Amino acid sequence: MLTIICGEDSVSSFDYYSSLKKEYKNQSYEVKDINANDLEDISLWMGESQLLFAQKQVFFTQNLNKKLSRKLNLKINKIISEIIKDKKTEVITWEEFISSRNLKFPKGATIKEFKPQENIFKLQDALYPGNLKNFLAILNNLSESTDENFIFLMLAQHLKNLINFKSGKTDKKLQKWQIYKLKNLADKWSLNRLLNFYDSFYKIDLQQKTSNTPFSIKNSLELLALYYL
Repeated sequence: MLTIICGEDSVSSFDYYSSLKKEYKNQSYEVKDINANDLEDISLWMGESQLLFAQKQVFFTQNLNKKLSRKLNLKINKIISEIIKDKKTEVITWEEFISSRNLKFPKGATIKEFKPQENIFKLQDALYPGNLKNFLAILNNLSESTDENFIFLMLAQHLKNLINFKSGKTDKKLQKWQIYKLKNLADKWSLNRLLNFYDSFYKIDLQQKTSNTPFSIKNSLELLALYYL
């Protein structure tokens, strides 16, 4: 059996992934964290566990989707298909920052998707020069109920999408209305200003990871907005 935990709300999805680990441990499962490259060894571990301990096992891994291909008949594709069909084997994978529509897994897996709140899209739509007051109002309201790390990730992803569009790299999977919205928002920016804004997000991320700033992520976003919007 294969359970896929995914969604653009990667903070909530990872929290759920972590809570599942605790739940299985409380049920006396042997919880194993494995690398995607070690999937083919699961059958061996299962056999050893049944012979030596007679203990139930569950395997946790991450970002398997990156290893898969819709076109190529890769070895890992076959292994995952076998895992999905095997009712005695439980594998749970967390797919970071990816929606269910972009998964490449074979049919039969259980999918648990975490979608962003509507307000996060309003915040993305408000991210353009001359709209500072409205952006800050939505940010303050949203931060009361939404993890600031998730807000940061969604805004960074939005900026990346705008940069790609401005550079002529349009995602072919986008709907017409999505392309229209991106065009309207991208037209409000110069490419150079977008690149500088996105680079500032990278610097904030580095500062947060190294504890090299007195500001919270929300405070940092407010300061950036004052400069770029």
